[in-house]
Amino acid sequence: SSGINAEYGSGKISRKYSEGVAVISLGDERLAPSRTIIYIILAVVLFLGITISLVAVLYPRPLTGVSKSLQILQAYITRNDTRLVLGISVTAHNQNFFTSYVDGVVTTVQFQQREVGANDTSYEVSKPSIKARSDATLNYTVSTSYSSDSYSTDIYTYCCVVRWSLNFKVTVNSKFSYFSTNIEYNDDKYLFANCAGIVRHPNGTCSIDLLSGQQ
Repeated sequence: SSGINAEYGSGKISRKYSEGVAVISLGDERLAPSRTIIYIILAVVLFLGITISLVAVLYPRPLTGVSKSLQILQAYITRNDTRLVLGISVTAHNQNFFTSYVDGVVTTVQFQQREVGANDTSYEVSKPSIKARSDATLNYTVSTSYSSDSYSTDIYTYCCVVRWSLNFKVTVNSKFSYFSTNIEYNDDKYLFANCAGIVRHPNGTCSIDLLSGQQ
């Protein structure tokens, strides 16, 4: 029987089927492989990329509050009675990609293994903020007093006679928050307070007052 030569491959098609046969060029898009799988793979990769990026940005990182410096702001020193006001600088470090806040800072000072003063600062409103991936410096004062049986004579010797620095143990407990999360961080170290600026008077007493100069 007579037939029609096929466009691709070999063989013949009977004329009685010719009305149901369409001739399509090999370059026609309809003959291209389906791209559905490619689109699914691209969608999965895009979803994973967005998810990993969000986790990297929103994953909570530590917040730290570390004491950096200690300074004698006010001093009245005698052999039997000494009063010191210490200034403590605390550096709060935020490693997160969002702003965090300081809820409170408790600073405790020890001299020769005895606690001599503390400052408990809580922020109910107007909390200090720490921008994303940055530091903030927080300054606090701690008032301390010493009598003849609590190292006043030692301080007089160190600061008025031999002009040494005083060695204090400073403990800082910092409380932070972001979103609905609360974090605490403790820092414990020894810091020196320089006696170089303290003035010795003819009557044997020593003093310094940096606070009044700042007002």
